Amino acid sequence: MYGDNTGVHSKFKFKVLPALSVDYQKKITPFFDVKGTLGWQMINSGDHYNQEQIDLIAESNQPHAFSGSVFYGDVMPIYHINPNLSGYIPSLIKVYTGLGLGYFYSKRTDEKLILNDTRRRTESYPASDAGVYIPFRIGAFKDLKSDADIGFEATFIYSPFSELDGNDLQQKRIKADMLMQFQFYYRIHLGYRY
Repeated sequence: MYGDNTGVHSKFKFKVLPALSVDYQKKITPFFDVKGTLGWQMINSGDHYNQEQIDLIAESNQPHAFSGSVFYGDVMPIYHINPNLSGYIPSLIKVYTGLGLGYFYSKRTDEKLILNDTRRRTESYPASDAGVYIPFRIGAFKDLKSDADIGFEATFIYSPFSELDGNDLQQKRIKADMLMQFQFYYRIHLGYRY
C-alpha cells in the first residue's frame, strides 16, 4: 500500500500483505469482456518511523500507525490483446488489460501519539473511510484442457481522494493513496467461450 503513513517507499520499507478477490466476467466480443470484482486486502502501516517522524505526524493531529482491511468492488471493460480467433492458431498465453471505476470501504484501528502526555502514550481508536477509486489491471492466462484457465493479474487501485489510510498529511510524492496487488488465479468458465 502506498499512503501517507505506510512506510518509507523510496527505501522499500513497507508491508506486503494478503489480498483476495472474486470476479465475474461476461464475454461481449472476442476482444472485450465486462468484469466485476469484489475483494479484500489487509492493510497495515508497519513500524517504519522514528520518534521524530511520529512527533511531526502527531503535531498535525494525524495517526502515525494503523491496521485493518479494505473491502472493494469495481466494474471495468477488459480488452484482450491476443484472443483466440476463428481461423487462427490459438495463443498459448493470452494477455489482457482494463481500466474501471470502483468503491472501497477502509476499516481500521488507527494509532495516534498524545502530544502533551509526559509518558508519550499512544491512543488507539476505530476509524473508517469510504470512497471512489480507479482500478487498472493487466494480466495473462493460459487455457487448460478442462473448461478453466490459470493466470496471474496485477492490479493497481488509485484512490484520488487519499482516504485509504486515515492520514491526509500529503507527505508523499504522489498525493493519492494506492493499493497494489499481484494475484494468481484459477478461473472456471460457466458459459460459452469464444
